[in-house]
Amino acid sequence: MKVEDLYPGVRKVIARTPRLPFAHRFLLPVSRLVYNVTAATKLPDGVSVSIETMGGVDVFAFEPDARTSESAILWMFGGGHWAGKPSHLNAIAGFAARKLGVPIYVPSYRLAPRHPFPADLEDCHAVWKHLVENAERLKFDPDRIALAGNSAGGGLAAVLAQKIRDEGGTQPIAQCLLYPMLEDRTAADRSLDQINHFIWNNKANYEAWRAYLSPHKPGAEIIPDYAAAGRCLDLAGLPSTWIGICDLDLFCAENEDYSERLTVAGVECEVYRVEGVPHAFEVLAPDTHIAIDFQRSAIDFLRRALNVHE
Repeated sequence: MKVEDLYPGVRKVIARTPRLPFAHRFLLPVSRLVYNVTAATKLPDGVSVSIETMGGVDVFAFEPDARTSESAILWMFGGGHWAGKPSHLNAIAGFAARKLGVPIYVPSYRLAPRHPFPADLEDCHAVWKHLVENAERLKFDPDRIALAGNSAGGGLAAVLAQKIRDEGGTQPIAQCLLYPMLEDRTAADRSLDQINHFIWNNKANYEAWRAYLSPHKPGAEIIPDYAAAGRCLDLAGLPSTWIGICDLDLFCAENEDYSERLTVAGVECEVYRVEGVPHAFEVLAPDTHIAIDFQRSAIDFLRRALNVHE
């Protein structure tokens, strides 16, 4: 991919963004440290954050100054399953909490390679159960909880929805997936290594999936259930879905495939595709109109799904 492929409004900032050595296994600690420091976003006014322990997991609770709904959102941060932290969602989770008037809960889940699958899913599932069981005390309706996530967090939201569906009981009302990381088989296609994807390339993707799936390898014939959302054969019965797709993103094809399979399975699925942008573009260029429209589409979907009035 060339710089000229980028939408003009984001071209300069994307071109200036340094490539972290995510693809080099021995530099993983350095890459994680740099990413965790540089990816933090600013919390908007009108929202406060506290840390609570839910199901044995530390959770960042984004609370709007004024609640206007009995709904809530469980939102997972991104970082390839081996980096990231809740404060990276300060901007989007804070903005959504304020605009929707709902609390948003972001688990500080465990990360690979020290804690490979299923550690992060177990953490997020424990928080989900805590929210459902303590909804009355937390002052929201357990039948009006949505799931959301960015990148690897979007993949976590997707597999969490699958797991909750399979277990039965209280179900999420919707899932909002921003450029989700869904398919280990993308990483296994080493021909994609030759494409110079901005921000997140397939070499980094392979190392992330390798660390996460250990001892299994990306693309193996059999991997554990719920390890990769795209591996699920039956998508029927999942909640209504919004998927944000970036057309220069490595995940573009797997995101499109998942959205099409959801529709075929009878799940209401809304796709918002942005041309000329790479993975997580709206974090790097938040003030551009395409980034604002991208986030607005996600929040408008959540507004409709949660039946929140403006």
